[in-house]
Amino acid sequence: MINSIKSDSIISAILSNPIESRAIELKPSIPWRDINHQHQLQEIVKSIIGLSNVKDGGKIILGVIQNPDRTFAITGMSTIDLQTYDQDHIYQVVRAYANPAPRFEIRSVEYRGKFFIVFAIQEFLYMPVICIKNGSRTGNEPLISGALYIRTHKPETKQVNNETEMREIINLAVDKELELLTPRIQKLIKPPFIKQKIKGISSKKFANELKDIKL
Repeated sequence: MINSIKSDSIISAILSNPIESRAIELKPSIPWRDINHQHQLQEIVKSIIGLSNVKDGGKIILGVIQNPDRTFAITGMSTIDLQTYDQDHIYQVVRAYANPAPRFEIRSVEYRGKFFIVFAIQEFLYMPVICIKNGSRTGNEPLISGALYIRTHKPETKQVNNETEMREIINLAVDKELELLTPRIQKLIKPPFIKQKIKGISSKKFANELKDIKL
């Protein structure tokens, strides 16, 4: 079980007015047991991959239900469901389905006397995150090995299937590669030997050399 902490200002703001967006996905209380027989857990893994491929990542918050009118209400996690969440186990499960390993944290957060599980996902470090293992067919859209997922503005998490989505991920990866290469390039083109040579010449010696070359 994950130790609970008080909600910070960001999570409190989200829960005070629960609305889904590209960076925020809301889900009801779900136990974390066997991913092979729980379609909802496969959806969480897919969302982790999708948010990893979006600039600035995002959050998945469990303990929020969607009403028939499509508004959201905070109910919190049930005590039984909350006890099934173990960080190390969840990390292992997610990494078995995704490569490079997604960067995320799992928190148990208390807000107004209720508890919520929060997945805080960071954008990929250098390479986009790809699904590397098929999920069991417990739902209409199981995890697919080799698929690239993204969180959209709709908002929904889906497999990349058009040029716009693919270009967005490629551009993000290119920007990261440039950030990585720029310091190396600057180091290569910097001429430290010139500075060392100038420092080794005294002003008197330099003046004498100038006299020698005067006409």
